[in-house]
Amino acid sequence: MQRCTRQVPSRSSPAKGTYALFFWLESPLRIQRGRWRGQLLPGGWLVYVGSALGPGGLRARLQRHLAATKRVHWHIDALTIQHPPDAWLLLADGQRHECDWVQRLAAHPQVRVPVPGFGSSDCRRGCPAHLLAFPPSISLGELMEWLFRK
Repeated sequence: MQRCTRQVPSRSSPAKGTYALFFWLESPLRIQRGRWRGQLLPGGWLVYVGSALGPGGLRARLQRHLAATKRVHWHIDALTIQHPPDAWLLLADGQRHECDWVQRLAAHPQVRVPVPGFGSSDCRRGCPAHLLAFPPSISLGELMEWLFRK
Protein backbone atom coordinates (compact mmCIF):
# COMPACT_ATOMS: atom_id res chain seq x y z
CA MET A 1 0.00 0.00 0.00
CA GLN A 2 1.26 3.47 -0.84
CA ARG A 3 0.25 6.16 1.61
CA CYS A 4 0.14 9.87 0.89
CA THR A 5 2.53 9.93 -1.98
CA ARG A 6 2.96 12.14 -5.03
CA GLN A 7 4.56 9.22 -6.87
CA VAL A 8 2.67 7.42 -9.64
CA PRO A 9 3.03 3.61 -9.74
CA SER A 10 5.67 2.35 -12.18
CA ARG A 11 4.83 1.40 -15.77
CA SER A 12 5.82 -2.18 -15.11
CA SER A 13 3.07 -2.45 -12.53
CA PRO A 14 -0.48 -2.48 -13.94
CA ALA A 15 -1.64 -3.33 -10.42
CA LYS A 16 -5.35 -3.19 -9.79
CA GLY A 17 -7.12 -2.22 -6.62
CA THR A 18 -8.68 0.57 -4.60
CA TYR A 19 -7.56 4.15 -4.14
CA ALA A 20 -8.44 7.25 -2.16
CA LEU A 21 -7.75 10.78 -3.38
CA PHE A 22 -7.29 13.52 -0.78
CA PHE A 23 -7.97 17.15 -1.62
CA TRP A 24 -7.12 20.04 0.70
CA LEU A 25 -9.36 23.05 0.00
CA GLU A 26 -8.29 26.28 1.69
CA SER A 27 -11.75 27.67 0.98
CA PRO A 28 -14.99 26.42 -0.55
CA LEU A 29 -14.85 25.49 -4.23
CA ARG A 30 -17.76 25.63 -6.67
CA ILE A 31 -17.78 22.86 -9.29
CA GLN A 32 -17.67 24.43 -12.75
CA ARG A 33 -18.30 21.47 -15.07
CA GLY A 34 -20.25 18.27 -15.48
CA ARG A 35 -23.41 17.01 -13.84
CA TRP A 36 -22.56 18.65 -10.51
CA ARG A 37 -21.92 22.13 -11.96
CA GLY A 38 -22.74 24.79 -9.38
CA GLN A 39 -22.35 22.52 -6.33
CA LEU A 40 -20.30 24.11 -3.56
CA LEU A 41 -17.66 21.92 -1.91
CA PRO A 42 -16.62 22.97 1.59
CA GLY A 43 -13.14 23.99 2.66
CA GLY A 44 -11.09 21.38 4.52
CA TRP A 45 -10.37 17.82 3.42
CA LEU A 46 -12.31 16.06 0.69
CA VAL A 47 -11.78 12.33 0.22
CA TYR A 48 -12.84 10.51 -2.92
CA VAL A 49 -12.68 6.71 -3.00
CA GLY A 50 -12.67 4.62 -6.15
CA SER A 51 -11.34 1.43 -7.68
CA ALA A 52 -9.20 0.68 -10.71
CA LEU A 53 -9.72 -2.87 -11.88
CA GLY A 54 -9.39 -2.32 -15.64
CA PRO A 55 -6.40 -3.07 -17.87
CA GLY A 56 -4.40 0.05 -16.93
CA GLY A 57 -4.94 -0.48 -13.23
CA LEU A 58 -4.11 2.05 -10.55
CA ARG A 59 -1.36 3.72 -12.58
CA ALA A 60 -3.65 4.67 -15.47
CA ARG A 61 -6.43 5.79 -13.18
CA LEU A 62 -4.14 7.95 -11.06
CA GLN A 63 -2.55 9.50 -14.15
CA ARG A 64 -6.02 10.41 -15.40
CA HIS A 65 -6.92 12.04 -12.10
CA LEU A 66 -3.67 14.02 -12.17
CA ALA A 67 -4.12 15.21 -15.78
CA ALA A 68 -4.88 18.93 -15.99
CA THR A 69 -6.99 18.60 -19.12
CA LYS A 70 -9.44 15.82 -19.90
CA ARG A 71 -13.00 15.25 -20.93
CA VAL A 72 -15.31 15.20 -17.93
CA HIS A 73 -16.44 11.57 -17.91
CA TRP A 74 -16.61 10.51 -14.27
CA HIS A 75 -18.04 12.66 -11.47
CA ILE A 76 -14.59 13.12 -9.94
CA ASP A 77 -13.25 14.61 -13.20
CA ALA A 78 -15.30 17.75 -12.48
CA LEU A 79 -13.23 18.25 -9.32
CA THR A 80 -9.80 17.11 -10.56
CA ILE A 81 -9.80 19.52 -13.53
CA GLN A 82 -10.15 22.38 -11.03
CA HIS A 83 -8.05 21.03 -8.17
CA PRO A 84 -5.71 18.03 -8.49
CA PRO A 85 -5.46 15.65 -5.56
CA ASP A 86 -2.97 16.69 -2.89
CA ALA A 87 -2.28 13.10 -1.81
CA TRP A 88 -3.51 9.61 -2.46
CA LEU A 89 -3.54 6.15 -1.01
CA LEU A 90 -3.36 2.99 -3.11
CA LEU A 91 -4.12 -0.60 -2.18
CA ALA A 92 -2.98 -2.83 -5.03
CA ASP A 93 -4.51 -6.15 -4.05
CA GLY A 94 -6.74 -6.61 -7.11
CA GLN A 95 -9.91 -6.20 -5.02
CA ARG A 96 -12.68 -3.60 -4.86
CA HIS A 97 -12.74 -2.07 -1.36
CA GLU A 98 -14.21 1.32 -2.21
CA CYS A 99 -17.53 0.86 -0.39
CA ASP A 100 -15.75 -0.57 2.67
CA TRP A 101 -13.50 2.51 2.79
CA VAL A 102 -16.38 4.92 2.21
CA GLN A 103 -18.47 3.31 4.94
CA ARG A 104 -15.55 3.47 7.40
CA LEU A 105 -14.95 7.14 6.61
CA ALA A 106 -18.70 7.87 6.68
CA ALA A 107 -18.78 6.61 10.28
CA HIS A 108 -16.46 9.44 11.38
CA PRO A 109 -18.33 11.80 13.74
CA GLN A 110 -17.34 14.92 11.77
CA VAL A 111 -17.94 13.66 8.23
CA ARG A 112 -20.21 15.49 5.80
CA VAL A 113 -21.59 14.41 2.46
CA PRO A 114 -21.19 17.58 0.38
CA VAL A 115 -22.94 16.24 -2.74
CA PRO A 116 -25.19 13.19 -2.20
CA GLY A 117 -24.60 10.59 -4.90
CA PHE A 118 -21.28 12.05 -6.08
CA GLY A 119 -19.13 9.23 -7.44
CA SER A 120 -21.51 6.51 -6.32
CA SER A 121 -23.90 6.08 -9.23
CA ASP A 122 -22.87 2.42 -9.60
CA CYS A 123 -22.67 1.74 -5.84
CA ARG A 124 -24.61 -1.34 -4.75
CA ARG A 125 -24.03 -1.01 -1.01
CA GLY A 126 -25.95 2.17 -0.28
CA CYS A 127 -23.06 4.60 0.16
CA PRO A 128 -24.32 8.19 0.48
CA ALA A 129 -21.55 9.29 -1.95
CA HIS A 130 -17.97 8.35 -2.69
CA LEU A 131 -16.85 11.92 -1.99
CA LEU A 132 -16.79 12.86 1.69
CA ALA A 133 -15.82 16.09 3.45
CA PHE A 134 -14.02 16.68 6.74
CA PRO A 135 -13.44 19.96 8.58
CA PRO A 136 -10.05 21.71 8.44
CA SER A 137 -9.40 20.79 12.08
CA ILE A 138 -8.84 17.14 11.07
CA SER A 139 -5.39 16.21 9.78
CA LEU A 140 -4.59 13.93 6.90
CA GLY A 141 -2.93 11.58 9.38
CA GLU A 142 -6.13 11.38 11.42
CA LEU A 143 -8.09 10.47 8.28
CA MET A 144 -5.62 7.70 7.48
CA GLU A 145 -5.81 6.35 11.02
CA TRP A 146 -9.61 6.39 10.94
CA LEU A 147 -9.66 4.59 7.60
CA PHE A 148 -7.45 1.75 8.82
CA ARG A 149 -8.43 1.41 12.46
CA LYS A 150 -9.59 -2.03 13.49
